[in-house]
This record gives sequence, structure tokens and C-alpha cells, in this order.
Amino acid sequence: MIEIINVFLLSAVKFFGAPALAHYMYDFPYIETLIITTLGGIFGVFIFFYFGARIVQFFPNFFKPMPKNRKIFTKKNKLYVRLIKKYGLIGLALFSPVLISIPVGAFLAARFFSHQSFIALSFLCFSVLLWSIVLTTFIYFI
Repeated sequence: MIEIINVFLLSAVKFFGAPALAHYMYDFPYIETLIITTLGGIFGVFIFFYFGARIVQFFPNFFKPMPKNRKIFTKKNKLYVRLIKKYGLIGLALFSPVLISIPVGAFLAARFFSHQSFIALSFLCFSVLLWSIVLTTFIYFI
């Protein structure tokens, strides 16, 4: 049971590594890995989409305010802005689970697409399902 919870929670925050953990460390069957990683990723999308701002406020020591003289536009921030401007919600949803991470992708979707929350959540959840199938299939069969 603890193994399932580990894979589920890892899928919610670091989706890319969850299928490998399920297969190589815990020796889960293919279907079980697919279901657990998909449900964990979707759980992470909903939690970070709806409660992202509250999570940041709840842990003030981890998310300290930035100093005034700090550079605001870092390379990573520019990448996020370019991704959103060039590809929009579909690109953000597609790249979130594997390249950006589910928490950051859900924060960005909530920030920039809050007026389309149902569509944003649908795209993010579909992307998690798609990447779960791709990554799990790759790890188990290739």
C-alpha cells in the first residue's frame, strides 16, 4: 500500500519519474502503473490549480518574497512566457507533465487561463493521461 501512495504522490509533483519508480523499484504491472500515475497526475493538477496560491501562503519560509533588486526575468521565466505566448493553453498543457512539472504548469494555467478553468483543467488532465500512456509504454515495452 505504501508503494502505491509513493507512486501516486510522485506522479502529482514529479510526473516524469513516477512510471520508472513503479516499474523498476516496485515491480508494478503495466495497467496498475498506468492507472496510479494517471490518477496521481490528475490529483496534482487539481490540487495545484485550485490551491496553488494558498499553498504558497501556507509555507512562507519556502516561498520568501523576492528582493527588489533581483532580476525578475530569468531564463526560466522567459521560457514560460514564450511557451504561453507561442503555444497557448494547449502547449502549456502538453509540456507541463514532463518538461515543466505539474505544479508549475497548474500554477501557470490558473494564472493565465483562469477565465477558462474548465477547458484548462480538461487539457491538463488529457495531457497527463497522454504522457502517462507514453511514458509507461516506453518504460515497459521499449
